Order: sequence, then structure tokens, then C-alpha cells
Amino acid sequence: MSFRLGDSLKSDPWLWLAGLVSAALLLVMNLRDAAQFAALTHGRTIPDSDISSTGESLLALKDYLATKPEAAEVLRTMHLQADLVLPAALTIFLLLLIRRLVPGAIVYGRPAESLLAVMMVFPILYGLADYSENVIGLLLFPPSSPTAASAALLADALSWATRLKFLAATIAGVIIARLLIARLAR
Repeated sequence: MSFRLGDSLKSDPWLWLAGLVSAALLLVMNLRDAAQFAALTHGRTIPDSDISSTGESLLALKDYLATKPEAAEVLRTMHLQADLVLPAALTIFLLLLIRRLVPGAIVYGRPAESLLAVMMVFPILYGLADYSENVIGLLLFPPSSPTAASAALLADALSWATRLKFLAATIAGVIIARLLIARLAR
């Protein structure tokens, strides 16, 4: 399999654009937003990156952010700016990349084309989980002020949405790696 960057840019401009936008948004979120949040909260991690969060830890963060409006605003701004676009851009990138790698690949002794529908589920699941995570975060953290019962439900839902997001993204990454290996092996 030969790869030429120029040919790929011409034949897959949407793939490259979605990948570039995703990378740029991830950089903004990790270098700007996460760094500001950590600085304002004495080293705490943004909830979107904390796969080990629990309902209790998220409720504690909610209460802490009530006393740190600047940090709460960083989180809210991230969800309404970079993280508003990232799930769509990354989902599109993963879908296009899988679609690009499938032709001619043999996976588990079968043509990858026959597994395409299943492979596409995981990037879509990632996008849905990431958007769910964002909406739940906006409903849970200040300036929102849910009731105690609602906050407990939102906190539990947020911890599961974060885990599901990372699980789906990881599986999509494994699928892409498997397709790359299959294409290199032919």
C-alpha cells in the first residue's frame, strides 16, 4: 500500500479537515481550558477528562465550583465553544477514517466491508455520549442550580456518560488500528 499525502489531500479533503479541526479543538481544550480550570481549582481535572469520577466526586466538584465562579465559567465556556463542535468534528473524522480504511481490508477472515455497519456504531456512540456529557455538565455545574435529587441523578449520569465516551472512542481507535494493520498486511 503506497501512501501519497498529495493524493490523499485531493481525494479525502473532508477527512483531513475533520481531523485538523478535531486536533485543533483538542489542543484548545487541553492547553487553554483544562489549564485554566486547573489553575483556578488548585489542580483539579475538568470533569470531561476524568474517567474515574463518581457521582459523589462530581457533586463535590459542583459544590466547590459554586465558590469558584471563575472556574465554573471556564467549564461552561468550554462546553459552549470548543466542546460544542468537537464531538461532531471527531465523530465525522472517525467515520470518514474508518470508511477510508475499509476497502480491501480483511478483518477476522472476512472482508471489512461486511462489518462496516458495526464499525460505524462506535464513532456515533462516542459523539452521542460526548454531547450527552456536555448537556449534563451544563445542567449540573454552576451557574445551573439543580435540586439535590436532580443533582445526584445528573452527577451519576455524567460519570457514566464520560466512561461511555472514552469506551466508544477507544473501541473506534482499536477498529482503526485493526484496519490499518489489515491494510498493511495485504
